[in-house]
Amino acid sequence: MSEMAAAVSSKNIFWPEQPLETVAESQVSDDNEEEGNDDDLSSVLDSIVKIHCTHSEPDYLIPWQKQHQSGSFSSGFVISLLPNQEDDNNHNNEHSNSHHNKRIMTNAHAVEYGSMVQVQRRGEERKYEAIVEHMANECDLAILRIKDEKFWHGDLQALEFGASLPALQTEVEVLGYPTGGDSLSITHGVVSRIERLEYTQASTRLLAMQVDAAINPGNSGGPVINEDLQVIGIAFQGLDEAQNIGYVVPVTVIQHVLHDIQKSQKYNGFCKLGVDFACLENKAFRKSLGMIKNDNEEEEDDDDDSLSGVMIKTIEPTSPCKNVLKPKDVILKLDGIPVANDGKIPFRPGERVSLTCYIQTHFIGDTVQVRVLRERQQITLDCPVNVIQRLVPAHFGDQSPPYLIVAGLVFTALSIPYLEASRAWDDYVSDNISNLLGKVHEPLEHDSDQIVVLAQVLAHRENLGYDHLADLCLEKVNGQPVRSLSHLKSLIDTIQDEYLQFEFQLENEIVVLERSQVEQATKDICKEHSVQYSYCFR
Repeated sequence: MSEMAAAVSSKNIFWPEQPLETVAESQVSDDNEEEGNDDDLSSVLDSIVKIHCTHSEPDYLIPWQKQHQSGSFSSGFVISLLPNQEDDNNHNNEHSNSHHNKRIMTNAHAVEYGSMVQVQRRGEERKYEAIVEHMANECDLAILRIKDEKFWHGDLQALEFGASLPALQTEVEVLGYPTGGDSLSITHGVVSRIERLEYTQASTRLLAMQVDAAINPGNSGGPVINEDLQVIGIAFQGLDEAQNIGYVVPVTVIQHVLHDIQKSQKYNGFCKLGVDFACLENKAFRKSLGMIKNDNEEEEDDDDDSLSGVMIKTIEPTSPCKNVLKPKDVILKLDGIPVANDGKIPFRPGERVSLTCYIQTHFIGDTVQVRVLRERQQITLDCPVNVIQRLVPAHFGDQSPPYLIVAGLVFTALSIPYLEASRAWDDYVSDNISNLLGKVHEPLEHDSDQIVVLAQVLAHRENLGYDHLADLCLEKVNGQPVRSLSHLKSLIDTIQDEYLQFEFQLENEIVVLERSQVEQATKDICKEHSVQYSYCFR
């Protein structure tokens, strides 16, 4: 990316300011500039690479073990990291043009738990080993660094990113190495929709772009380019029950990740206000809050004095604005942008998106000016935003899941992968799994909190009669509430009572172990099941 592009303010990059007509016109190349497009296209195609990955994923139900290895192939392309201060101080202009800041961008799911990641250039036989340098699971992006400098031989150019989101009906091409062949594939389509969508990699809802070009397995991580040969997105998922519908990580989300890495040398995530709000489409609800000034107006939309917005129901304990906002506050505007009663805000002419999309364009340390209606009085507040962790994580950041074995009782932290491995979203599940499902959206009270789950019991004479227990949420040990796996181990190590009593939710299940026998029983069980360590914390 050029220094000029890097200097553009985050607001210009992540939120549209031009009218739709101007955006559309800026994406149309002049006829006089079409000469040399063939050479430019060839350069772009050379920058598309094929990624080979051997995955070694953990077994979330037996967390000290790995599943059988599996292989996959996907696509990626060459990018240039944004320059940071250290680069500016330590590299002269000649060096800054070299490949020291070049990387490969692909999807996170393409290299997740990769024990061996290799990158293959177009038209070449050799595969080069790569290291996953940054993993952004929330938006399904990953950045790879090539270990062998010989990979960059020749003139391998970093692709240029588009300056803004494309207009609807913009023609695009999806480049990559989909299943069905070894050669580079190019499919054609148009941008058909831009809205907030759930990214399946981490169950996060972010802005996404829908295209009608074919996106098949193997296309993941490949760039989506416009007619100016600029990257306007990255293919990442499709829709199984529909034809010719593919989803693309838009350029604004990609740029957000790159700027995040530039600012702090690591990926942090997407910011939130940390509030849960209720839509106010009901007229009586708005009247009760004092949002409709003229009670005689049949159609309040015609009343200029009427207000629109959403009401805060709850504020998460770890929210950065928990001491600024209050429950029952009505959010009317964000940085002067009006909020509709359905929680949407203007995006581009003819398009609206959730107000959350605007918050997600900010970075840690930023503040948003929020206009609220509190007790029928309008006030303006400066609200900080931050990355808010979830009590039930959607992933473990490419690390093994944590666990603790206590005399055969296998404890782990509740997570989305654990629930998926337990087939929690099948039609019929046990009461225990149903209880765990109900905790997915509970708020995080302290940064280190976890929901501790008894995954299974490894049979031993000391736990006789308990071996049928599984998928139970641990609540207390000897009457003391358990906050995390590490807290559980601390309690077990410090409790001097003759017996350890574990209390579980759902039917008040209780497990009692003799304290003096726990340590030896744990050693025996770990030896029998070839478990090297009795615990592993992240």
